[in-house]
Amino acid sequence: MIKRSSPLLILGLAALALFPRAVQAQEDGYPFRLANFSFEFQGGLTWIAPSDMNSIAAYEEAYLQYYYVTRFAYYKSLYGDAYQVQSTRSGDASFNAIRDGLLSGVRLRYNLSPSFGLSVGVQFLSRDQTSSVGMKVDVVDGSRDYVDYGGTVSYRYQNSGFLLGAKAWVPQLGAHFGWKVGPVLRFEILVAGGPMYVECRSLSERRISVTDASGYQSGSLVRTDMTSKATGVSVEAGGRIYVKTAGFLDFFVEGSFAFREVSYLTGPGSSRSVAIDSNAEQDPVQQSWSGEWSSIKTEITSSWGKFLQYKVQNQIPINKGMSIHNFGLNLSGFQLKAGIAIKL
Repeated sequence: MIKRSSPLLILGLAALALFPRAVQAQEDGYPFRLANFSFEFQGGLTWIAPSDMNSIAAYEEAYLQYYYVTRFAYYKSLYGDAYQVQSTRSGDASFNAIRDGLLSGVRLRYNLSPSFGLSVGVQFLSRDQTSSVGMKVDVVDGSRDYVDYGGTVSYRYQNSGFLLGAKAWVPQLGAHFGWKVGPVLRFEILVAGGPMYVECRSLSERRISVTDASGYQSGSLVRTDMTSKATGVSVEAGGRIYVKTAGFLDFFVEGSFAFREVSYLTGPGSSRSVAIDSNAEQDPVQQSWSGEWSSIKTEITSSWGKFLQYKVQNQIPINKGMSIHNFGLNLSGFQLKAGIAIKL
């Protein structure tokens, strides 16, 4: 609870501290006038690393490595030259994680004095990261005669619809402190904050199949989709350089760090699975649910080694040996923006 409320506490204390400054600025003889207003339009990039969200991509890559690389390397070492493996990977080199986001925003600003201004505005952050990964493993096993391993067997993995997405809308109140550093240059310090409204999504379309020496194919196609909407807090602090012009238009470049975090997410999920059987058409099985997003750890042990399965899901079965942790969405990071200010 302390962790969640601390940004709000900081923002509240800052607002209380700024209120006397705003009143004093007006009393010092800087009168209210329309020319003190300006609209600011900005865009840029933020560098973020939402670790819980990115663990979904890390898990899918670990799954692929465990079942389609480590597994067959083990059998190759066990059976020697009689066990031939040919692997081909297609698509992306790895499942792509979210590393940055696009920013855009607008502010209405009022300068109470030459060195102090207040603003109200909204920022929008967005990033959809897609991946398409495939793996084909052809095995010629001359070491054993029984059906499960004999002859040539083809193992295939494909996930063409993998997606991680995050969006945030951030209404903000801001305070600007500045001074001139030249005829056309001005430096400012900015402090801003407000509530944050976020949406996130995880989508996977995993197809796995095995084709034996006779041509019979079996496997599954599973599409899993999870979404969530939540609220949090955003606090931002940074610096800005203004380039002033003689007309109504100014330019600026701004660098800052923003704290943006949501510690509780809940929302709907759905899945559609179809069993692959080349001898008979199978009906799809569809499910839907709603629940809290959680990070779930389980250990899988096979003859070729152990696999720490680290999944994110919002449908939690109760299984022995399962470790469940809270899922958080952290969109904090450094950001660089540029924009224009239109004076009224």
